Amino acid sequence: MYFDMPIISSSLTIFVVLTCLLLANWQHDRAKQKRQRLDSIQQLQTMGSIEWHELTKLPNNLNKTGLNVQLSGTLNNKQFWLLDNRVYQHQVGFDVLAMFTPKNSEDKLIVNLGWIKATQSRDELPDVKLPTHPITLQVQLKQGDLAGFYLQKQQVNNSQWPKQVQYIDLQIMQTESHINMVNFMAYSSEANFSLQPHYTPVVMPPSKHLAYALQWLLLAIAALVIFLIAVKPFKKTPLTQGESLE
Repeated sequence: MYFDMPIISSSLTIFVVLTCLLLANWQHDRAKQKRQRLDSIQQLQTMGSIEWHELTKLPNNLNKTGLNVQLSGTLNNKQFWLLDNRVYQHQVGFDVLAMFTPKNSEDKLIVNLGWIKATQSRDELPDVKLPTHPITLQVQLKQGDLAGFYLQKQQVNNSQWPKQVQYIDLQIMQTESHINMVNFMAYSSEANFSLQPHYTPVVMPPSKHLAYALQWLLLAIAALVIFLIAVKPFKKTPLTQGESLE
């Protein structure tokens, strides 16, 4: 007995099954990465809230994502950015990104101060008022991938301030402001200046990635089972010697 399987359908099935298995493995790896990241953040947060000058005592190669820091200093209320297409409680708006100078330091870092609702017209930007006096902020640091995934590369914006951006790119922001910045940023943990913070270190938990991995695995199994059922009509018995073809 043998199978006379159609080449196109068998090739397509192999492709689908392999693709689903690769996606399942990718989601499983993402789950492990998220778990490691959460463990790292949890470990850093056991340190509590630290002062800016205490960062210099930490190892240089330490990823600072998850560190809680109390910042005292001043905001640049003239030059700031509006991060477009931010959704909070089903409403579209902007995140306000401002440059912060810690007290007794020459460092500059970007702080996401929180969300503000967009105006009805896309041609009109919301009115953001930032303080000129020294302030204290409770923030959480983030280092590494600040932009996420975007198809179109962002270009330097030479328009007037505030500038609209589609994602966070510290190199471009340095070029636009002509000021050097540290290679990480901060997210405000408390509401200030009529802005609403909404940052979460990990948007999709490991359990959801595992659920997606299982989903892709089941799709691979389903595709294989459907194919095996579909090729049953092609199952033939070879002719014996002397048997007529008629």
